[in-house]
Amino acid sequence: MARVLPPSRLRKLARKDKVPVADHGVFRVERITYESLPRDVFVFAVPDWVNVVAETPEKKLVMVWQLRFGSDALSLEVPGGVIDAGEDPVAAAKRELREETGYEAESYELVSVCKPNSALQNNACYTVLARGARLAHETEFDELEDLEVALVDVADVAPAIDDGTIDHALVIVALEQYLRRFRS
Repeated sequence: MARVLPPSRLRKLARKDKVPVADHGVFRVERITYESLPRDVFVFAVPDWVNVVAETPEKKLVMVWQLRFGSDALSLEVPGGVIDAGEDPVAAAKRELREETGYEAESYELVSVCKPNSALQNNACYTVLARGARLAHETEFDELEDLEVALVDVADVAPAIDDGTIDHALVIVALEQYLRRFRS
């Protein structure tokens, strides 16, 4: 366990009000009023996400290429997506891996939880390690998805992060944790 001291002076603020401003499907905008701040703040209310680091018996990672609308570019990523309301993160990982790649794994393990952007968002991103991944089904993409599976040798992951081939921040977090904790 890390030995990091809590702040000596800083405390959470008392929240006075939270009001939905807009609903855009994948996220909502909320206005929050704090008792001690001179003005309101706005945040994105976003569902939790899951990333799946899926390792085949041959020590390749099951990854996907997909178009990302925000960057308007193709992105090499681990499979993942939104965790449905009330869904367990590991169950979501199994579902996302199967839907996006057609793969299923022998075992699943929750590796970590991080906050994608605490300054603006309220959600968490879970990373699940799936070992013994094998092709078992056809893919079942969501309405706005079109993905291409890529089997990436574990030895190529760090160089692909270093050279920018893999540039999605949350994917890098998941892969760096995998490399540090399970491949060192």
